[in-house]
This record gives sequence, C-alpha cells and structure tokens, in this order.
Amino acid sequence: MHIALIVVFIVLTIFLVMSWLGHYTRHSESISVPELKGKSLNEVTRILQNNDLVFEVTDSVYADEVERGVVVTQTPRSGKDVKKGRTIFLTVNSMLPEMVELPDMMGKSLRIAVPILEITGLKLKSLEYQPDESCTDCVIGMKYDDTELRAGSKIRKGAEVTIVLGQQSREETRVPNLLSMQYRDAQDIIMGQSLNVGQVLLCTGCESSEDTATAYVINQIPDAGDDARLGAYVDVFLTTDSLAASELQTPIDTLSDEIP
Repeated sequence: MHIALIVVFIVLTIFLVMSWLGHYTRHSESISVPELKGKSLNEVTRILQNNDLVFEVTDSVYADEVERGVVVTQTPRSGKDVKKGRTIFLTVNSMLPEMVELPDMMGKSLRIAVPILEITGLKLKSLEYQPDESCTDCVIGMKYDDTELRAGSKIRKGAEVTIVLGQQSREETRVPNLLSMQYRDAQDIIMGQSLNVGQVLLCTGCESSEDTATAYVINQIPDAGDDARLGAYVDVFLTTDSLAASELQTPIDTLSDEIP
C-alpha cells in the first residue's frame, strides 16, 4: 500500500512538473521570425507587436547602399521558429555617416599616400599637380569638393579626396599600355603612373557598373608610350568580350620603375 502511494505521488509530481514546464516555456507555441531587413524601426515595431515579439537595437553601421535608419541584419534570421516574447536583436544603418580623421600625409610620396588614404577608409578621386620646386609627386595638400583639408579634419568615411602633389618644372610621365587589361586594374596602373582616370568613351556589352569594372581595355587616349604631363587624363574604350581583348597585344611592363 505504501509503495503504491509512493508511485502515485511520484507520477503525479512528474505530471504536474511537466505541465508547468510546458506552460512556462510555451513549448507548443512557436512563431516564425518575420523578415525585418530594410524595414524602418517604426515598421519593425508594428510587425513584431503583431507577432508577440520584441526587438533590441544592439549595433549600428553606416552603409551607402541602403537607406538611413533601416535594419541591416537581424538575429535570429527570418523564417526561424521562436517562442512568443522572444527578443530579436537588430543592427541598424546609422542616420549619420561615420566620420574618420584625415591622416597627415604632407610631404609623403604618392606611393605612400594612396595606401594610407585607403586604410583610413577614404577613396582617391583624382590627382592635382601644382608647381613646387621642392619635390615631384610629394603631397602638398588635400581637397574635398574643392575645399582644402588639413590633417585631423573630420570627413565622411568613403568620401573621395583629391590629393594635391608638387611638380618640379615641366616634368612629364610615360603613358602606360593598358590594352587587354580589365578596367579596374587599369585604373590602378593609371594612378600609379601619376595620371588621372579619364572617361570611358565606349563600353561594348556593359549593362552595369560591375560589367564596366571587369571589362577589357581595347583602346586608349593618349596612346601607350606617349609622354604626358603629370595629372593628365587617360580615356579608354572597353568591351566585355574577352576573346576580342585577348587578340590585342599583351600589355607590356607598365613602366613602374619609371614612376618618379
């Protein structure tokens, strides 16, 4: 009799505990997490309230490719089953751009200045040369939208900066051979030769910016080997046809050892 009562007590206790756990954890109740990427916080609030979920913004980033103030990433991901009341953690695109401090590049050579600029999170827009008998291809100033900048100035991350370089007398540079190179590689070669990237005069087969970046140079102005003033622009003709590009002469050494 005692053993029977003990067994009944144990079974009843287990039943009550399991029932309480089921109610407490809402084991049988689950909700599919909605897609929140690209939504504003007002939209997120409305969506999650309708789904008995809550959210918390844990981080913010700055991305040019998406709208300000919208969700960039979410955890858990959309489509995952969770219990009611679950917190969804969000990363939101900042309303204000991320700012960086302009590094001190005065007196540095072009070869050194460009990597420093990129590491800082800025982009090189163009090169501008001014007479300076102290050095050639040494940084003597920086500009953003025609406004002169100083080291330590705050500027939007990703902004395009013009580097102002010195030029002794009428020193010139040699135009590199860009034929059959992909455009994105050709741009680096042009800048490295103390020249500026000019216009894409024709891009056969290009339908997007990515097509243009990976297209091949089939002609250029000025011609390879011509002498040009420092900072001159090089225009190109492109094609997405790799076969047509391969029939051109192989690009010669870009004269990197002749860069001042």
